[in-house]
Parts: sequence; structure tokens; C-alpha cells
Amino acid sequence: MTAPENSPQPSPPAASGGQDFRTFPPGTVTIRCRLDGPLVVELPPDAETLGVTLRVTDHLGGEYPIPAGKRAVALCRCGETKTRPFCDGAHKACGFQAAETVSRAGDGDDGR
Repeated sequence: MTAPENSPQPSPPAASGGQDFRTFPPGTVTIRCRLDGPLVVELPPDAETLGVTLRVTDHLGGEYPIPAGKRAVALCRCGETKTRPFCDGAHKACGFQAAETVSRAGDGDDGR
């Protein structure tokens, strides 16, 4: 049996092996760490159908405007952007480096 195109995808197996795959329910939001770049917060393809929306607020609860229908935003990690909290590509010029990866079982790092 094959999964529908927009069905949850299994995460990679743990390095220790033998563990079950984890699946994510419909409506799961993904936060992706880009190599030497921003955090990309992305809604699932079925977000509109499920009523899942994206909202970014400041520390006082004020909402940053996000264009209707936009499924992803890039949040700055380098601190050099002129459009905080959003990425404007400044990380490319300032030499920002970030190469975090998922820690694997037994490597001594719990990923935090």
C-alpha cells in the first residue's frame, strides 16, 4: 500500500537502529535549519484545508504582517538583517556560519 502524496513522512531512523519510524500527523509545521542561513518555518501542503495558519509575533504580542497564502517564512539567525525578525539574506555577506545537524545516538551530544 502506498501513502497519499501529502501524507506524513517518516523521520529517519535513529543511528542505534531497530527503532520504529516516527510519522507526523497532518498539519505538522516544519522548522528547518538552513546551512549558514535562517530558520525556515513552513506550513504543510494541506495547511489551508486543515485551518493551520502561520503567525509571527513580537515579545509584546504584536503581529508581523505575513502575506495571505504564504506557507513559509525565513527567520534571521545572523542578527544582521534589516527586516527583523525576517531574513533578508544578510548572512551571506556577514560570514554567518551555522551547520547544526541532528545528533545521533551514542555521539555524546543530546542536541541541546
